[in-house]
Amino acid sequence: MSVRMDGRQKRITDAGLTLWFGLAILFLFAPLAISMIYSFNVGVVGKQTSNFTGWTLEWYPAAWNDLALRRSVQTSLYVAFWAALIALGMGASLGYALVRHPSPQVRKWLSGLTYILLIVPEVVIGVSLLLFYAVTGIPLGAATLIAGITPAAIAVTALIVRARALTLDPKLEEAAADLGSTRLKTLWFIVLPQLLPAILAGGLVSYAFCFDNLVVAAFLTTPTVNTLPVYLYGSLQYGPAPSVYAAATVVFLFTVTLLGLAALCFQLSRRSGRVRSVGG
Repeated sequence: MSVRMDGRQKRITDAGLTLWFGLAILFLFAPLAISMIYSFNVGVVGKQTSNFTGWTLEWYPAAWNDLALRRSVQTSLYVAFWAALIALGMGASLGYALVRHPSPQVRKWLSGLTYILLIVPEVVIGVSLLLFYAVTGIPLGAATLIAGITPAAIAVTALIVRARALTLDPKLEEAAADLGSTRLKTLWFIVLPQLLPAILAGGLVSYAFCFDNLVVAAFLTTPTVNTLPVYLYGSLQYGPAPSVYAAATVVFLFTVTLLGLAALCFQLSRRSGRVRSVGG
């Protein structure tokens, strides 16, 4: 009897948690779904309205023909590419060092630094960087914007690579050393292929992270170097045009695609790790 009651309570608990999770997802994604629907709204006199006045596709080409909007997209793509590239190299090295550095003290110090990069509020980072550039006389531009959004992306990449590095079998590296392989060759031919899916996943996540960055970018953009999230946020102050909703929809789909590819790469990384462990 008690077994039946325990099973029933477990099913009720699972059903309640599933319902709560579904409501949370609905609460989070309902505004996004509404924005995507209203990107097809005709509106009134080129302005978005709360009432849906009809279906149209004209706002997507209108968003593309908006020169300021297109420039902000180009800036976001350029800045996110270089920031993700830097984060890819430094984050992958940091993630591997968090697991395999010979000194425990250094590993603790690197772990603390990594988490600090994620814990510090972006508002604090943006204000501090703006003050630093003003005091040092460094003019704001694409380079300063890349430098501002890259540290958090490095931490994100490092944590993803660290998760994969924890599953590596050290016996493979020891076997390579016994066969006369140098440390550099072992890293290149043994370690790197196993870390590659996680590195790609970290690169994709950091690219999406940098592309969507708003808080830090809001402090470091200029009239000539303006990112898409900052442009979209600024356009809301004058009443959103339907083309803004179209651009936001494209950005959302672009981000979801990148995160999906990152999840696929990370899943391939975990699967290859399980296959190697079973084979060993």
